[in-house]
Amino acid sequence: MMQLWRSTRIHERFFGAFILLTLLRLLWTVGPFSPHTLVYMGSAALMAGGVLLTRGRETSCRWRLRLAIYPILMDALFPHMRWVSPLINEGRKDALLWELDRRLFGGSLSVRLEPMIQPVLTEFLSFCYMLFMVYLAVCILDYLFSDLPLARAFYAGMFSVYGIGYIGYTLVPALGPYLAFAGEFSVPLEGYWMTDFLAACYPYGTNGTDVFPSLHCAVSAYMLFSDWAWRRRRFWLFLIPCVGIGFSTIYMRYHYGADVLAGFVLAALGLLIERREAWALRAER
Repeated sequence: MMQLWRSTRIHERFFGAFILLTLLRLLWTVGPFSPHTLVYMGSAALMAGGVLLTRGRETSCRWRLRLAIYPILMDALFPHMRWVSPLINEGRKDALLWELDRRLFGGSLSVRLEPMIQPVLTEFLSFCYMLFMVYLAVCILDYLFSDLPLARAFYAGMFSVYGIGYIGYTLVPALGPYLAFAGEFSVPLEGYWMTDFLAACYPYGTNGTDVFPSLHCAVSAYMLFSDWAWRRRRFWLFLIPCVGIGFSTIYMRYHYGADVLAGFVLAALGLLIERREAWALRAER
């Protein structure tokens, strides 16, 4: 077991910490035979299989298969938290985050932005918010099939961010101001067809816990500054949309100020991990 642990990379340790922590909490609350517990047992086994895949034979194909496990787990476990969180938590933490915003910022940043609300801006920010999924898919696929040291470095930072972010989701589950404190807002968010489309789709794209930290902010900032280093043309293409994504999380009332602040700190950590991994892999060559 210790040899297997020593063979893991940093993102596997962070993502593994999320899986292990959630698994232990499920074992405590619903036992080992719950379907939800088995999902996390299977996830842990899949991660271990990925590590074993490259032990003794580190080919490019095997490494890319090992890396590809993490976007699969990311996509599979995100919606599953909708059912897992009520089993391991006693209620949501929106009141805690609202109070934290009061202490940090003197009140809700979303409420303070109400004088700025107007349909054209709402429509543009709705577009930016939805563009996140396009940018995410492009980066995951592009870096996976790039030069292997770069792929490994990018994935190390990216899935360290996701691992820590998912821990936050399971420890501090929350709905967001737009639902938990809807009565605090007096100005409706009115736009055009893009705004209506986002409003219709958003309930199906959330798991009811995905607030702290803001991974929309963390991941978009991480990808943007990774692109500054490795894909400069794409950096300029997505610069304005990524600024819009960060602003939209507060404007659209999906996140608290504390979520956004934590998201940007998490992005910085991910970038430090990526750079460290890139330097380490270059030194091994």
